Amino acid sequence: MSTIMLKAMAAGIGACIVFDLWQRLFAMFTGIPPSNWAMVGRWLLGVMAGQGVIAPDLAARPARRNEAMAGWALHYVVAVGYAVLYAGLMQLGWLHAGLVDGLIFGLVSVVVPWFFFMPALGNGMMARLTPNPPLACAVALVMHAVFGLALGGGFALLGG
Repeated sequence: MSTIMLKAMAAGIGACIVFDLWQRLFAMFTGIPPSNWAMVGRWLLGVMAGQGVIAPDLAARPARRNEAMAGWALHYVVAVGYAVLYAGLMQLGWLHAGLVDGLIFGLVSVVVPWFFFMPALGNGMMARLTPNPPLACAVALVMHAVFGLALGGGFALLGG
């Protein structure tokens, strides 16, 4: 495996750990619960079972065996995927290892939950089907900013 791929894996996993720790700290101070990775796992297992990518009734679906584990696994796989993308953009010279570029990347990456994961999990685009869409979108933006900072910082610590 190439050095850049190893760095991407390490930076992605490290940034995901920072993201997870930040969510718990954020929850302690705001009362806003962290992401429910079991629901993400329920969605993933449903997709794998042919139930479709958009799950408007996800919360009403019965729990699946190992859904939490599947959700956590997907969470870390996606984080490494983001890190591979970041590494590719560094190779092209579009991004550099560091906090500023990491923050920019994190802020831009929020389009994925706003326009894919929120609708896929039954919450509509930009969480329009939730009780407080602006809050849900703002929390996603903050979390992705933290992830991006950690990712850019991770690459900087690893020597780009």
